[in-house]
Amino acid sequence: MQVIKVLVPIAGMFPLDYTTDTMYEVGDLVIVPFRNKEITAIVWEINCPKPSRVLRSVIGKCVFAARLPESTLSMIKRASSYYLAELGSVAKLVLPVDVNQLPIKIKDQSMSFDQSLPPLSLEQQEVLAKLENSKIPILIKGVTGSGKTEIYFHAIMNYLKSGKQALIMLPEISLSQQIISRFTQRFGFEPVIWNSKVSKVQKKRILRGIITGTVKVVIGARSALFLPYKNLGIIVVDEEHDSSYKQFEGVLYNARDMAVLRGAIEGCQIALVSATPSIESLYNSRINKYQLIELKDRYNQAILPEIQIIDMRQESLSKNSWLSTKVVKAIKLTLEKKQQVLIFLNRKGYAPLILCKACGYRASCKSCSASMVLHKETNRLECHYCGSVSSIPSSCPDCTQSDSLILCGPGIERIAEEVINLFPSSKTIAVSRDQSSFDGKMEELLKAMENGEIDILIGTQIITKGYHFSKLTLVIVVDADVGFVGGDLRASERTFQLLNQVGGRAGRESIKGLVMLQTYVPDHKVIGAFVNNKENDFFEEELESRRIAVMPPFARIAAITITGNNSNKTKEMAKKFLSFAPRSDVRILGPAEAMMYKLSGKYRYKILVIALRDFNLQKYLKLWKDSAEIPSSFQVKIDIDPQSLL
Repeated sequence: MQVIKVLVPIAGMFPLDYTTDTMYEVGDLVIVPFRNKEITAIVWEINCPKPSRVLRSVIGKCVFAARLPESTLSMIKRASSYYLAELGSVAKLVLPVDVNQLPIKIKDQSMSFDQSLPPLSLEQQEVLAKLENSKIPILIKGVTGSGKTEIYFHAIMNYLKSGKQALIMLPEISLSQQIISRFTQRFGFEPVIWNSKVSKVQKKRILRGIITGTVKVVIGARSALFLPYKNLGIIVVDEEHDSSYKQFEGVLYNARDMAVLRGAIEGCQIALVSATPSIESLYNSRINKYQLIELKDRYNQAILPEIQIIDMRQESLSKNSWLSTKVVKAIKLTLEKKQQVLIFLNRKGYAPLILCKACGYRASCKSCSASMVLHKETNRLECHYCGSVSSIPSSCPDCTQSDSLILCGPGIERIAEEVINLFPSSKTIAVSRDQSSFDGKMEELLKAMENGEIDILIGTQIITKGYHFSKLTLVIVVDADVGFVGGDLRASERTFQLLNQVGGRAGRESIKGLVMLQTYVPDHKVIGAFVNNKENDFFEEELESRRIAVMPPFARIAAITITGNNSNKTKEMAKKFLSFAPRSDVRILGPAEAMMYKLSGKYRYKILVIALRDFNLQKYLKLWKDSAEIPSSFQVKIDIDPQSLL
């Protein structure tokens, strides 16, 4: 009888000791008793010393006798170490569902290599050759509509022919449908989809197929990265700049960065793809960590859109009107040509703020430091942070005065109301992320847009990512400067990326498109860089400002959030936690109230730790947290490489 350590895929767990009479290898999937049930676990160590306490015994092997490769185990260890997460929490990402139950068939993809992909242009062929021959991650930077997808489709086909598996990662679930359709048309079989909408039973089938290698191609959200692929050949991270690749609960990983790590561990190719790569990725290409390849022309000589600035300081809008005269005329002209219009505003609901003009009351969430947003469609107020809802007051709750409440600013519902009044005979649809999460909703909308059944599409950021509509020629951005406010390090970068992404939807085929930006700060550097196609100048200026401030990519940062039920006690706990910080050369800012000070009824303080790139930040933070005394009534969360300081 020997003692082995097994890793149970449960958040917060560490390897546990069990006894067994069977010889196992590291990586074997075994069934063990855990608490009051039997669960699939990973053999982590063998021939361990026998402890003095009585141990439970391993029940046996997993029903399909699977073994995870060493590369997957290494990924668990490296991710756990980097993000200061328990091994069991990372293992839960690798085995998110129990694959042992019967009867579950193994998902199988049958494919034929008789399918021929569309020929690539000479420029695309050169990019493909570099992608397949590079020993480091490839960063493919191409203007919207330049054919980046077709390039990595060709690369995937070549990897499939050599018996390898392929993973295509997308930042949004709703992006999947168009690329699934294109993939199926090109390859002759359907890829496997992995995201939060896939049922548990289906995930069990898929997971078995990934482990055994019968699943060859996965298209998925960020969680697809950690799955235990048997023979991974290529990982494509599409829209690599997108902040949706960052996980904001549990293990706080960035799937793009972990894709690069996995590529190094697996020895597989990494393709980071974007029209507007992140500044960190562009910097990594400058220091030769990545190889940058640029596509500067649209596919089939499609023409880049014209860009017009509407200075809203010079516009005279009537009451409850948000669209300028020039925009309204452009919409009218586009509709007369039987072409489509996209109106972008990154605000859900009808109005983002309700104020009382008599006493200054603001409709705020009782549980968060946020305003309640009026949603006319559901006839209620909603908090977009904790999800709480309330009825719309008929009079001011503070001063009780009637007819004193005013709606400030527009959301997409309010823009849709104005558009419908202006163009009542046109088919107008408004969509946001929460609406698109309904099963089938986004698929129906995409098909309707592709078939020309929608004349005017109004939406939030969900409609900016990767979609291709042949009849869409006019894109309007309402409040183009909304992203400039706030203390986010990446605010300017994200706004620039967003403008490029939404503008890239216009005129992607033979008809030249038009992008119109409504802004109150037309002289802002982001607006200027976008309009004048000065992306490199913007990149250099942004990079220099971060170098001077010693911020990423010239430094590494971690955000520590201390959360508690009482405001004053949480503040004192944050100060006490700071006192345990080991002496070093790192810069520590805070503690200070988080930008979202109150969230879901709890109070939050932030500490920001800034270190040079060669400093062992994880070792420092682990020493700090291990030495601190943290009562169970408080939560301390450490976010390595935070994407938001909310």
